[in-house]
Amino acid sequence: MKKTIAAIVVGCALLTGASSAFAATATVERTVNFRTAPSTGSTTYGYLKSGTRLTVLKTVNRYWLKVQSGSRVGYVSTNYVGPVSGSTSASKSTSTGSRIVATAKNYLGDFKYRWGSEPWNTSYRYSDCSAFVQLVYNKKHGFGLPRSSYQQARVGRYVSKSTLHLGDLVFFDTNNDRKINHVGIYIGSGKFIHSSPTNRVGTSSLTSGYWKNHYVTARRVI
Repeated sequence: MKKTIAAIVVGCALLTGASSAFAATATVERTVNFRTAPSTGSTTYGYLKSGTRLTVLKTVNRYWLKVQSGSRVGYVSTNYVGPVSGSTSASKSTSTGSRIVATAKNYLGDFKYRWGSEPWNTSYRYSDCSAFVQLVYNKKHGFGLPRSSYQQARVGRYVSKSTLHLGDLVFFDTNNDRKINHVGIYIGSGKFIHSSPTNRVGTSSLTSGYWKNHYVTARRVI
């Protein structure tokens, strides 16, 4: 009987260890409030510093994660945390990102650039950068992104340039006035696709040249 109990205990310990080993995780990228509920009006346990490794228990929505830090369970804003890894949600995000990129590439060479124009209102002849993003995300994949690049830069969650995934939105300031006025879709290998003012829908590099110098930030909305 004692051997049986011992075996059960060991088995449970192994299962617990396996569960922990394959748990979803994420890393704090910027100091964030550790909250008691998924709301900015909730009380806080304190701060979690950049570099803190978290166990992700649940993706509440695109704005909040339920996480465990040490022995405490609470909530953090996705705006301050890096990509979730080792989870089904991460796999789904990657899969959706691949589909987003495939859709965007279908339009390579299409649409003359015209500020304020939308493909669906110009017989698919003209588009600006943010309307192209709306076409791919909203019209083809059912998202609800707002109209302008500035507005689009305020949805989803922040991701660093070094952790970009397929389908992430990348933003630029082309007027050197510290205001976002251009957007594209990351397609991997340091490149993004966009409705370019000089090249219709095309791809450009994030790692060299003009767009590297005017890059501002990136957001993940998947």
